[in-house]
Amino acid sequence: MTVSPTLASGVRFLRERGYDVTRPDDRGEPDALATPTPAARPLLDHLPDDERSVAIERLETVDPTTVVERVAGAVAADRLCAFVASAADAEAIRDVLTDPPLVVRETSAGMRTFYAAPDRIRLADRGFALCRRFFPEFRWEEVPVGEGAPRLVLYDDGEVVAVLDSTASLSCPPARAFPYSYARADDKRIHVADREGHRLASFPTIRAMKQAGYAPVPAPLVPEHVLDGRCDVADDWAVLVDEDGVVARALTDQGDGRPAA
Repeated sequence: MTVSPTLASGVRFLRERGYDVTRPDDRGEPDALATPTPAARPLLDHLPDDERSVAIERLETVDPTTVVERVAGAVAADRLCAFVASAADAEAIRDVLTDPPLVVRETSAGMRTFYAAPDRIRLADRGFALCRRFFPEFRWEEVPVGEGAPRLVLYDDGEVVAVLDSTASLSCPPARAFPYSYARADDKRIHVADREGHRLASFPTIRAMKQAGYAPVPAPLVPEHVLDGRCDVADDWAVLVDEDGVVARALTDQGDGRPAA
């Protein structure tokens, strides 16, 4: 099995810290899995001892969804998630995981702006959410309303596109919540409808629909939905910075440092 130089540096680093490292065959498992031996040391000497196994992850590209999902997978398995990355990618990963963690921004009142996920929004009564835009700049934000849960608002270039009662409403909202919807019909074509369900157009492919100016609405990346109710992952990740095939630094929420020899 071929091992990338970046991943190899992470594997070597964990072995030097006293871990047994294996390469799982299961596609659902991390790139490498490090299990602590009795002689294992923390990733950085100033960190507390941690008896968890370490999921060693290398990312082909850094995007918020992949970063959060890898951490979520490690948390679900009671592991620490250690990304191995170049200096530039390491900073991008840390940006997703900190200040504020797992979201684009958060106001002093706790209202969050979410990253867009690749998932689409399935509607309760028909198909998926759709908007009429050639070059959308979608942004999902929480907006306070009295004492209840904040509303979830979808903007495009400052214009309100849709409003949901809360992040909980993302689970199959009604089609009327969005300007348009789309679904594949029995004739294998993609049919577009308005809020009331009136068919407006049909297309042979999703690509053709997009070329006509219709944009599928991306779901927001809501941390507690991915992390089974959790939002605090400060103790659940590290980023190992690869420089010329060697882990030269480690970034953590508890502080950064250069590993001792």
